[in-house]
Amino acid sequence: MQALARDRELQTALKWIITVVELLALVQCAAGQFTHATGYALVSGEVSLARLVDLCSTRLEFSIEYNAAALNKTVTIRQAEALTDKALWRLTNQLLASNGQAVIVPPKADVLQVVPLAEAKQLARVETPESLEASSHWAGYVRVRRSIEHQSVEFLVSALEPILTKPAGSIEPLGKSDRLLISGLKPNVLHALELLEILDHPQRETTVQLLETEHVPATYLAAQINAVVESQNALTHQDLRGKLSATADGTAMVLIAPLHEQAVWTEFVAQFDVRERVLTRSYRPSHFGLAEVKSLIEKTCRQSHSQGSGDQWRIVEDTLTDSLLVTATPAEHQKIEQLINRLNKTPQNRRRPMQAYPIRNRSVTEILAILEQLVEHGALESATDLALYESDVPGATEQISRGRDRSQTSVRSEEKPGAAPSSTSPQPATDSPIRQRDGERRLIELTADEGTNTLIAIGDPRLLEQLGQIINQLDKRQPQVKIEVLVVGLTDSDTFDLGIELRKLEVSGNTLISLASLFGLSTGSLAAGTVSSSGAGFSGVILNPGDFAVVVRALQTINDGRSVTMPHVLVNNNQGGTLNSVLQQPFTSTNASDTVATTSFAGTQDAGTTVTVRPQIAEGDHLVLEYSVAISNFVGDSSAPGIPPPRQQNSLQSIVTIPDGYTIAVGGLEIFTDAEAISQVPWLGDIPGVGEFFKNRSNTRSRSKFYVFIRSTVLRHGGFEDLKYLSSVDVAAAGIDDGWPVVHPRLIR
Repeated sequence: MQALARDRELQTALKWIITVVELLALVQCAAGQFTHATGYALVSGEVSLARLVDLCSTRLEFSIEYNAAALNKTVTIRQAEALTDKALWRLTNQLLASNGQAVIVPPKADVLQVVPLAEAKQLARVETPESLEASSHWAGYVRVRRSIEHQSVEFLVSALEPILTKPAGSIEPLGKSDRLLISGLKPNVLHALELLEILDHPQRETTVQLLETEHVPATYLAAQINAVVESQNALTHQDLRGKLSATADGTAMVLIAPLHEQAVWTEFVAQFDVRERVLTRSYRPSHFGLAEVKSLIEKTCRQSHSQGSGDQWRIVEDTLTDSLLVTATPAEHQKIEQLINRLNKTPQNRRRPMQAYPIRNRSVTEILAILEQLVEHGALESATDLALYESDVPGATEQISRGRDRSQTSVRSEEKPGAAPSSTSPQPATDSPIRQRDGERRLIELTADEGTNTLIAIGDPRLLEQLGQIINQLDKRQPQVKIEVLVVGLTDSDTFDLGIELRKLEVSGNTLISLASLFGLSTGSLAAGTVSSSGAGFSGVILNPGDFAVVVRALQTINDGRSVTMPHVLVNNNQGGTLNSVLQQPFTSTNASDTVATTSFAGTQDAGTTVTVRPQIAEGDHLVLEYSVAISNFVGDSSAPGIPPPRQQNSLQSIVTIPDGYTIAVGGLEIFTDAEAISQVPWLGDIPGVGEFFKNRSNTRSRSKFYVFIRSTVLRHGGFEDLKYLSSVDVAAAGIDDGWPVVHPRLIR
């Protein structure tokens, strides 16, 4: 045992001797030399990798394992100054890596190992950033796992992957967790960890904002701004990470960007969401109507895309100067000028089209009469801008002036058949129109077709346009007005009649004396004893035939009457309506001759109710009503044959303004009669008491009132539903079936 122990001590001593010899050989060899002081080393010349690793292990006091065959390589070092031990070790790691070797810490050992660089990823121990310096202080190749807190794994892998040297260096996620595994040479891994600390910061707040465009379409504006941002990012290397996208309807944009970039994107939108400047110019067509030219300009010259005027486009018809005021971009104005110039050069024979105007609400003859009056007075023809018509003098022309300056318009005159050709430039228009001579063609021809109620016109387009505007104003369905008139007549009369008649017959010899006070109350003869009372009322007769007779008659008549007339009439606006309810009383005339008297019809006397109205609808549904109401009636019998019976007539006539649907009361005519008639025998009737036997009293008191109530209702419904409703009320009140079928619901099971 002692011998065995001595052998082991001898072997250990030999190993130390060999190590010292190798170190001496390393320090002083044919390829180079080591000179070192405390903490520093100077290496120069050709050096073996194995010896360089041994030197660093000895000076830094760590254990390392390596394959001597793998490190049987020499490297050349030219070093002017001495390196520290740590710097020398870093240099050694670089030389090992350049020769495909790396120093690692294996998973279950604390000794360093030199392994092929391609296998280091599988053999090195996985560290954490905290344990990296403690456990893998001298390792040249390390593997570190790092947790991610804020950014996505994909973003960090793509950002750090270029830093790690291929093929040994790599960065990859650990499964589906939020951890990364970074492998590679230690300097590269440390650099990656530093960048990871910078990149793994909290994400900035992102905003989503809806931006409405005012001038430029959203699709075009979003594409334009995104292209500008991409160009700016390429030049400045300061990326704006937002994005603009247009909505589905193209009216707005959606901005998705970090909150701190929102103001930048909003400023971009404000800079690019602008229209091209617009100008307002006046255009005066020479031959064609303003409405036609306006429609043609809007269809051919208006540009609705982002480079056009868009919603700033305006075109207004100025009828005072017969011109068009257009607000548009310069490019659009250029197209308008070209169009106006082309229209002004249209040949003369193409400027008299034919136009048919259907008249829907009035009679075509009424419209034609009004238009003919306008043409007769020159109102239509003086509004045109037709050019020159030849006069009756050969070779001369006569301008139909329209009160406008046509000095900039070139117009050809129409030559009559047989007239000598002439070339006359148009003269400036005068203030008053020159009428065409006899035999010349009218500037507008009008024809009415009563079968289709259509007006046909041939003339200048400008005239036809003006004619259409006039017809539109004249041919309008006028609202109807229902006029209800209630006429009330009230009569009140009281008549009192009291009379006494006396008769006395005396016989004195051959003399017969008859005394009487007669008032027409009795009939008959006292001598014959046939005296009787006539007429209505209380009557009494005291009769002594052949001697005397007393007749008393008393009558009181009380009359309380009321007459109501309520006619309805429906009339159009500004049209007259009349309603008559008349009783005709015939009367005769007698023609007496020497031989025979003949009686013949002499005529009639009319009495009744006559209502005449003419409404005009004013502003605010008020009615200017012109009315006339006349009521007449017979008040007695004819005084003699051939004379009409007496008639009383009450009438009202006026023009009033009344609200729609209101009822007004007019009239109120009141007649009061108080008459007292006494028939008496002179002197005897004045005797108090006794005088009553010689009198006939008749007292009459009468009063009559006359009222008229007028109510107007404007009917405006296009389908006449209001008229149907009002009529149905009257039909129901009269108990008349309107004839419409009645639909009854039926239960379906």
